[in-house]
Amino acid sequence: MSFPTGATVVGIKCTDGVVVATDTLISWGTLILSEKGVKAFKLTDSIVLASAGLVSDYQMLVNRLQAQIKLYELNQKKPITVKALSKMLANTLYSIRMTPLYVQTVVIGVDSGGPQMYTLDMGGSLIPEEITATGTGDRTAYGVLENYYKPGITVKEAEEIAISAVRAGIARDIQSGGDIRVMTVTKDGVTERVIS
Repeated sequence: MSFPTGATVVGIKCTDGVVVATDTLISWGTLILSEKGVKAFKLTDSIVLASAGLVSDYQMLVNRLQAQIKLYELNQKKPITVKALSKMLANTLYSIRMTPLYVQTVVIGVDSGGPQMYTLDMGGSLIPEEITATGTGDRTAYGVLENYYKPGITVKEAEEIAISAVRAGIARDIQSGGDIRVMTVTKDGVTERVIS
């Protein structure tokens, strides 16, 4: 599906963690609204959500998930897992599929089950992945991912591949641009850096 807003979002699952990289351009058709937008959000100390689509939709979704995570952790008396949060998100998206949020999301994280990554579409399809790309720059980004990704990759190697994939998306997709934001989740937590 084509969105009036663009993005290039890339995720790579590794042996020692998970990496997600996004561009930072916020656009509406051919109008650039900001070159410093945020498309990846730290939801917990070990889980990150990245999204392409309508900015208002994924910002609202993040706010809703943050509240649901707190309720889950109060009820269960333990931290939420990556799979449980992804399923919560899938249920939310599925329940409103007739009037959907225009988002394509990637959830990454590390818990007792190890590094995990899931992609979700607007209807709530929940798919575990090793590599993924979404947004208007996904075709170009996938070309880089499929060329350089190998099973058993480390976070350090994956970060460079993810940066190259987003950079390729920015170069070929008119609606992607700005800086590249990289978020990495390992057993030590979430780290973030921005490449100009």
